[in-house]
Amino acid sequence: MSTTHPNVDKKLFTSDSVIGLKNPEKSFPLNNDVGVLKWRLQSTDDALIPLTINCWPSESATGCDVNIEYELQEDSLELNDVVIAIPIPSGVAAPVVGDVDGEYKHDSRRNVLEWSLPVIDAKNKSGSLEFSVTGQPNDFFPVNVSFVSKRNYCDIQVAKVTHVEGDAPVKFSLETSFLVDKYEIL
Repeated sequence: MSTTHPNVDKKLFTSDSVIGLKNPEKSFPLNNDVGVLKWRLQSTDDALIPLTINCWPSESATGCDVNIEYELQEDSLELNDVVIAIPIPSGVAAPVVGDVDGEYKHDSRRNVLEWSLPVIDAKNKSGSLEFSVTGQPNDFFPVNVSFVSKRNYCDIQVAKVTHVEGDAPVKFSLETSFLVDKYEIL
Protein backbone atom coordinates (compact mmCIF):
# COMPACT_ATOMS: atom_id res chain seq x y z
CA MET A 1 0.00 0.00 0.00
CA SER A 2 1.39 3.44 -0.89
CA THR A 3 0.19 6.93 -0.13
CA THR A 4 1.52 10.13 -1.67
CA HIS A 5 1.69 13.61 -0.13
CA PRO A 6 -1.37 15.76 -1.08
CA ASN A 7 0.86 18.05 -3.22
CA VAL A 8 2.23 15.10 -5.24
CA ASP A 9 0.69 14.28 -8.63
CA LYS A 10 -0.95 10.91 -7.85
CA LYS A 11 -1.71 10.10 -11.50
CA LEU A 12 1.94 10.62 -12.48
CA PHE A 13 3.07 8.38 -9.63
CA THR A 14 0.54 5.66 -10.49
CA SER A 15 1.31 5.66 -14.22
CA ASP A 16 5.09 6.31 -14.29
CA SER A 17 6.34 5.77 -10.69
CA VAL A 18 7.47 9.41 -10.73
CA ILE A 19 7.06 11.68 -7.71
CA GLY A 20 6.29 15.15 -9.05
CA LEU A 21 4.27 18.09 -7.81
CA LYS A 22 0.66 18.64 -8.87
CA ASN A 23 1.56 22.27 -9.41
CA PRO A 24 5.01 22.52 -11.09
CA GLU A 25 5.11 26.25 -10.25
CA LYS A 26 5.70 25.34 -6.60
CA SER A 27 8.72 23.48 -5.24
CA PHE A 28 9.56 21.03 -2.50
CA PRO A 29 10.99 22.86 0.54
CA LEU A 30 14.80 22.81 0.54
CA ASN A 31 16.84 21.48 3.48
CA ASN A 32 13.75 20.02 5.18
CA ASP A 33 12.72 16.43 5.63
CA VAL A 34 9.47 16.08 3.72
CA GLY A 35 7.58 12.81 3.50
CA VAL A 36 6.31 12.56 -0.08
CA LEU A 37 5.57 8.85 -0.25
CA LYS A 38 4.56 6.39 2.44
CA TRP A 39 4.72 2.72 1.63
CA ARG A 40 3.58 -0.17 3.80
CA LEU A 41 3.42 -3.92 3.38
CA GLN A 42 0.82 -5.78 5.43
CA SER A 43 0.46 -9.51 5.14
CA THR A 44 -0.37 -12.63 7.07
CA ASP A 45 1.98 -14.65 4.84
CA ASP A 46 4.72 -16.11 7.07
CA ALA A 47 7.03 -16.31 4.05
CA LEU A 48 7.36 -12.50 4.20
CA ILE A 49 8.74 -12.45 7.76
CA PRO A 50 12.36 -11.22 7.59
CA LEU A 51 13.44 -13.00 10.78
CA THR A 52 11.71 -16.01 12.33
CA ILE A 53 11.91 -16.65 16.07
CA ASN A 54 11.00 -19.96 17.68
CA CYS A 55 10.71 -20.16 21.47
CA TRP A 56 10.41 -23.65 22.95
CA PRO A 57 9.85 -23.69 26.73
CA SER A 58 9.54 -27.14 28.28
CA GLU A 59 8.68 -27.87 31.90
CA SER A 60 11.33 -29.50 34.07
CA ALA A 61 11.49 -30.55 37.73
CA THR A 62 12.87 -27.11 38.69
CA GLY A 63 10.87 -24.84 36.32
CA CYS A 64 11.40 -24.50 32.59
CA ASP A 65 14.16 -25.17 30.11
CA VAL A 66 13.85 -22.66 27.28
CA ASN A 67 15.39 -22.96 23.82
CA ILE A 68 14.96 -19.97 21.54
CA GLU A 69 16.20 -19.79 17.95
CA TYR A 70 16.35 -17.18 15.21
CA GLU A 71 16.69 -17.61 11.46
CA LEU A 72 17.07 -14.90 8.81
CA GLN A 73 14.58 -15.56 6.02
CA GLU A 74 15.79 -12.94 3.53
CA ASP A 75 19.50 -13.50 2.73
CA SER A 76 19.91 -10.06 1.13
CA LEU A 77 19.11 -8.30 4.42
CA GLU A 78 21.64 -7.27 7.04
CA LEU A 79 20.01 -6.67 10.41
CA ASN A 80 22.00 -4.66 12.95
CA ASP A 81 21.68 -4.19 16.72
CA VAL A 82 19.26 -7.09 17.03
CA VAL A 83 17.72 -7.50 20.49
CA ILE A 84 15.42 -10.43 21.24
CA ALA A 85 13.69 -9.76 24.58
CA ILE A 86 12.24 -12.75 26.43
CA PRO A 87 10.03 -12.11 29.49
CA ILE A 88 11.21 -13.71 32.74
CA PRO A 89 8.81 -14.25 35.67
CA SER A 90 9.21 -11.67 38.44
CA GLY A 91 10.56 -12.65 41.83
CA VAL A 92 12.55 -15.68 40.61
CA ALA A 93 16.29 -16.30 40.57
CA ALA A 94 18.25 -15.17 37.51
CA PRO A 95 18.06 -17.52 34.52
CA VAL A 96 20.91 -20.00 34.13
CA VAL A 97 22.16 -19.61 30.56
CA GLY A 98 23.72 -22.57 28.78
CA ASP A 99 24.60 -22.24 25.10
CA VAL A 100 24.29 -18.80 23.51
CA ASP A 101 25.17 -17.30 20.16
CA GLY A 102 25.82 -13.60 20.77
CA GLU A 103 25.48 -11.96 24.18
CA TYR A 104 22.76 -11.78 26.83
CA LYS A 105 21.80 -9.60 29.77
CA HIS A 106 19.24 -10.29 32.48
CA ASP A 107 17.40 -7.07 33.37
CA SER A 108 15.79 -7.92 36.71
CA ARG A 109 14.11 -4.49 36.98
CA ARG A 110 12.19 -5.05 33.74
CA ASN A 111 11.94 -8.86 34.18
CA VAL A 112 13.43 -9.59 30.78
CA LEU A 113 16.33 -11.56 29.33
CA GLU A 114 17.83 -9.54 26.44
CA TRP A 115 19.62 -11.55 23.80
CA SER A 116 21.81 -9.23 21.69
CA LEU A 117 23.31 -9.90 18.29
CA PRO A 118 25.29 -7.11 16.58
CA VAL A 119 24.66 -8.45 13.06
CA ILE A 120 22.40 -11.05 11.49
CA ASP A 121 23.09 -11.59 7.79
CA ALA A 122 23.61 -14.37 5.24
CA LYS A 123 26.89 -15.35 6.98
CA ASN A 124 25.25 -15.42 10.43
CA LYS A 125 21.66 -16.31 9.58
CA SER A 126 20.76 -18.55 12.52
CA GLY A 127 21.55 -19.02 16.17
CA SER A 128 20.14 -20.14 19.50
CA LEU A 129 20.00 -19.41 23.20
CA GLU A 130 19.27 -21.97 25.93
CA PHE A 131 18.43 -21.13 29.53
CA SER A 132 16.69 -22.55 32.60
CA VAL A 133 14.59 -20.60 35.08
CA THR A 134 11.68 -21.04 37.46
CA GLY A 135 8.41 -20.59 35.58
CA GLN A 136 5.78 -22.07 33.33
CA PRO A 137 5.80 -22.19 29.50
CA ASN A 138 3.37 -19.27 29.04
CA ASP A 139 5.62 -16.98 31.15
CA PHE A 140 8.06 -16.49 28.25
CA PHE A 141 5.72 -14.74 25.84
CA PRO A 142 5.41 -12.34 24.13
CA VAL A 143 8.96 -12.30 22.81
CA ASN A 144 9.83 -8.86 21.41
CA VAL A 145 12.35 -8.26 18.64
CA SER A 146 14.03 -5.03 17.57
CA PHE A 147 16.63 -4.28 14.89
CA VAL A 148 17.70 -1.68 12.34
CA SER A 149 18.87 -2.06 8.76
CA LYS A 150 20.37 0.29 6.20
CA ARG A 151 18.55 -1.61 3.51
CA ASN A 152 14.84 -1.54 2.72
CA TYR A 153 12.97 -4.78 3.02
CA CYS A 154 11.59 -4.54 -0.52
CA ASP A 155 14.64 -2.80 -2.04
CA ILE A 156 12.80 0.32 -3.28
CA GLN A 157 15.33 2.77 -4.77
CA VAL A 158 15.36 6.37 -6.00
CA ALA A 159 16.62 6.03 -9.56
CA LYS A 160 17.17 9.74 -10.31
CA VAL A 161 16.10 13.27 -9.47
CA THR A 162 15.53 15.77 -12.29
CA HIS A 163 14.48 19.40 -12.77
CA VAL A 164 10.87 19.87 -13.85
CA GLU A 165 12.03 22.16 -16.65
CA GLY A 166 14.45 20.50 -19.04
CA ASP A 167 14.70 17.15 -17.22
CA ALA A 168 18.33 17.91 -16.19
CA PRO A 169 19.72 15.68 -13.42
CA VAL A 170 19.88 17.08 -9.87
CA LYS A 171 22.47 16.07 -7.29
CA PHE A 172 20.76 14.36 -4.33
CA SER A 173 21.51 12.28 -1.27
CA LEU A 174 19.63 9.30 0.04
CA GLU A 175 19.42 7.77 3.50
CA THR A 176 17.67 4.45 3.95
CA SER A 177 16.46 3.13 7.29
CA PHE A 178 14.41 0.02 8.01
CA LEU A 179 13.45 -0.36 11.65
CA VAL A 180 10.99 -2.21 13.81
CA ASP A 181 7.82 -0.55 15.06
CA LYS A 182 6.41 -3.66 16.73
CA TYR A 183 7.68 -7.23 16.27
CA GLU A 184 6.14 -9.70 18.73
CA ILE A 185 5.98 -13.47 18.94
CA LEU A 186 2.88 -14.35 20.95
